[in-house]
Amino acid sequence: MVSETKINPVQFKKLSNIVYTESGIVLNEKKYTLLVARIAKRMRMTKTSCVSDYIDLISNSPDEFNNFIDATTTNHTFFFRENNHCEFMIKTLDNTKPLKIWSAASSSGEEAFSLAVQLLANKFSFTIYASDVSDSMLKQGKRAIYPKERVRVVPRSILYTYFQKGTGKWQDHVKVKPEVQTYVRFEKFNLLSDTPVDTFDIIFCRNVMIYFDTQTRQKVVSTLCRALNPGGYFFVGLSENLHGLDHSLITILPSGYQKK
Repeated sequence: MVSETKINPVQFKKLSNIVYTESGIVLNEKKYTLLVARIAKRMRMTKTSCVSDYIDLISNSPDEFNNFIDATTTNHTFFFRENNHCEFMIKTLDNTKPLKIWSAASSSGEEAFSLAVQLLANKFSFTIYASDVSDSMLKQGKRAIYPKERVRVVPRSILYTYFQKGTGKWQDHVKVKPEVQTYVRFEKFNLLSDTPVDTFDIIFCRNVMIYFDTQTRQKVVSTLCRALNPGGYFFVGLSENLHGLDHSLITILPSGYQKK
């Protein structure tokens, strides 16, 4: 039965290697329970009876391969998470100069829209490029509909101005207003294998590199630094840092850097 899914050591290694190669995320033995839960759900969805058959399926079906990556790389997030970085931007930057911002590993869009509503409230001119490796997360970002608990720390003035309250079956949800959505562009981007075609004044890559090993972190930071304009700002999660990595950044605040 799928509900009794077990992954043997060989299968775990193969699946974790697939995740690592595609996303850079390291699934060690401590993540066994998580992987089993995610695999079991996909097996139920695809009516696959055993793990070996599911491995064959993701090897032969690009669609299910993407579903598998989605299932194993999605992370919890919410609006105004670690908001000190945005507050720093608003206090430090000139709102008369247009800003190009990249929300890398943007998940379902909460980070990008958190930036957008605060920059709009402070009369900044900007565009935000929001990217992720997960098709399902990008779809959620483009839809811009979120459960109410995701906006629990958003100030009421911001909530009333830039969000719509759901009704009927959506009564426990909010939607980012269309005029805010126009400032954010969602696209698929793999931090390990894709090459940026643009440069940015500010790059956010938060709460994702904690899942990477040192080699992968170095590769990602190098890629992002090349896309950062001189004098630009680079932010990682508060539980992350760039210690031990080769880069052209100087520390300006906790988890915040500026390109030389």
